[in-house]
Amino acid sequence: MMKNNVVCAVVLSGALLFWLQDGALYAQEAIDSAELQKAAGPVEFISNTAVPDRIDTREQIVELGRGPGAAVRNGAATFGALSRYFVIHRLHPPEFDKLDADIFGLGSGTAVDTIGNLRFIIQGYLQTAYAYSPADAVLLAEYITIYNAVYRQNRPYFEQRYKSPLLNDLTAGREGIALNYREWPGQTLMVIPLMTAAPGSLSAIDTSAITDAAVIEKMREEADRGISSRQDMVELKEREADAAEKTALAQRQSNAAEEQRIAEESRRVAAEEQRIAAEKAQLEQQKAQAATSQQKAELAQREEELKKDEAELASRQEDLGEASAELAAAQEQARSMEDFAERKSEEAQQERETIAADQRQIIAGAVEAVPPPPSGVVAVRLSSSANPRGTVVKVNPASGMTLQSSAVNQASARTLTMLGGKTLVVATSGGKTRLVEVDPSTLQVIKQGEDELNGDTQIWVSGANLYAIAVQGGKNYLARFDVNLAKQSQSTLIVHQWAAVSFQGDKIITQNDKGAIILLNATTLTE
Repeated sequence: MMKNNVVCAVVLSGALLFWLQDGALYAQEAIDSAELQKAAGPVEFISNTAVPDRIDTREQIVELGRGPGAAVRNGAATFGALSRYFVIHRLHPPEFDKLDADIFGLGSGTAVDTIGNLRFIIQGYLQTAYAYSPADAVLLAEYITIYNAVYRQNRPYFEQRYKSPLLNDLTAGREGIALNYREWPGQTLMVIPLMTAAPGSLSAIDTSAITDAAVIEKMREEADRGISSRQDMVELKEREADAAEKTALAQRQSNAAEEQRIAEESRRVAAEEQRIAAEKAQLEQQKAQAATSQQKAELAQREEELKKDEAELASRQEDLGEASAELAAAQEQARSMEDFAERKSEEAQQERETIAADQRQIIAGAVEAVPPPPSGVVAVRLSSSANPRGTVVKVNPASGMTLQSSAVNQASARTLTMLGGKTLVVATSGGKTRLVEVDPSTLQVIKQGEDELNGDTQIWVSGANLYAIAVQGGKNYLARFDVNLAKQSQSTLIVHQWAAVSFQGDKIITQNDKGAIILLNATTLTE
């Protein structure tokens, strides 16, 4: 295979793991990590410079990745042999903000020994599995290798960022990729973070993950600050934003048409319901007045017809309910796509500004030190003016510009709470609403409570105690939590879903499910 020394830096934050064994390739999903590689300086890969026994063409090397790519595209969960190249591709159920990933592994029998050739293999995989263009696949392959070098053997990072089942396939000590090619065989599980994982989608790979702050800072330590690759990534993110906005627009238009259809069907169903009710009332009167057996027989037949009409009406009402639920889900999907488009646009704009500053410093010959970006303050950016939920973000207190966005995008804006150095919020994920602790630096989820909360609850603070409305058996109760999000006590009385809470000494004033004022002990929450 071709040999060459390459020094490069790549940004990656959701991950895909690959491994090749006995000519087969396997893939598994993984998660991006949260810490930077401690070594100073840029990411410099050491490739084999010896004259190879055989020289393969670039296309032959790219072809090594096409086999596993085709298998994953056709639905395979694993492909390849563990002793050679393999890929693990498993999509797992939602686990709050954690990521899915592919795992690309290099078994002990692999022969790839230059970073350039390894990227060609990953390029072939991305082109075939997710239908990326050659140019985009080349760019992503670069970022994926750098990302995996930055987070090499950083187990806490992968545990924090990726779904739990993925870790079963991500052997400790083999996470990511070493800088020296001699350490690749049998010791490499590269993680490729996934967003949509859909072939043809520009967001199949999570570009936000692979371009996190740690990766970008490593790229900026290159002599040219990695500007060319960073510019290409900015353009890819802008195309992602445009595609998401177009999808959201089409979804909104479809939703509007469906909303009108549901409204018209609802009016027809209501009219049918009134007709049936009127005819049933009339039928009862006629039955009371029927004198002959023929009249009674006719009325009995009419009664059977009305029962059939009622059954058909019930079916239509059920269909309406299902259609309304599907419409609500589609509307939420459109809002999510709009939020995604906005986030990608903001990421692209912020990186463009950083690139421009780097270019000016390079021209001026002052590339030694770049001041860190403002630390920012944590806030919740509302998804829309009609929805109290939004995305946890970090903003520049001077300009108001968003510096960083969290994957927590269904947070109740009224619940953002700072207590004991912790940042807490009530957020919804996977249909469940819980207390969540967010890292104020990375905006990643540190911990989430085990108890389900009412979606409209607020957080009330008294001393080191947190109070919120919990849901149990479909009913609402006031619950007390500690700063570690563990429930300490719960009221026996049912409270109103919109209950207010005020503290008076060791008493709590709130409202029961009927709206009446009740007094509870602040510790035990008994009456």
